[in-house]
Amino acid sequence: MNPRYVSSALLMVLPMVLCMSLMTPAAAHEREAAVPLKGALLVPKDLGSEFAHRGYLTDGLRQPTFKHTKACGAAAKAAAGVYRTKVTTAIKHKERWEGISEYIVSGTRHKISTLERAAKDVVRHCQKITIKTWGSQDIIRKLSIGRLGDATYGIKFRSGFPDGDLERDSELPAEMMVAIDIVIIRVGNTLIVLEHDGNVGQFDPKLTKSAAKTAVARLKNQHPH
Repeated sequence: MNPRYVSSALLMVLPMVLCMSLMTPAAAHEREAAVPLKGALLVPKDLGSEFAHRGYLTDGLRQPTFKHTKACGAAAKAAAGVYRTKVTTAIKHKERWEGISEYIVSGTRHKISTLERAAKDVVRHCQKITIKTWGSQDIIRKLSIGRLGDATYGIKFRSGFPDGDLERDSELPAEMMVAIDIVIIRVGNTLIVLEHDGNVGQFDPKLTKSAAKTAVARLKNQHPH
């Protein structure tokens, strides 16, 4: 065989071999896990006939209010690593300014435990933040929806007019302009991140828990651990 042809073949194959050798076991695991996990994502009919897909995701942990204190900002930045996943979906209400964004993150025990610690820190360091100016008011509070999966962490963001009562979700006031519930649920070495958002008072707080329960059930059915 002509040595020139052998050299050319080696040059073509070598980059492929290098690429495969450089892929870490963790990266390979995440790539393989992403395919079945997509089937665990919520679909509009899970929420009701009045819902449909939408073309954008929310990233509530990147709201500027989370940077109000150094500790909260650092925790939110670390937890925002969940947004890098490719396993996502976004669903909207057809008639209201309200929707659900879902992220599913799977990986090594170390990766998931790091993100889980960040979620726990967000609840610890951000839950008492209140920012009030002459024209607006922002609050971040702990969100309790009960235990789902192996561990559950919830936080809620509300923004509205300065004199509005943003603390009471049972009767959301007309003064509420933006609401985001963020729920992070660990199931084994997988995290579900669910964000429920609404605008101008168009927000049903009960949807957060019902959507979270359905998301956990779908994950367990699709990806038992």
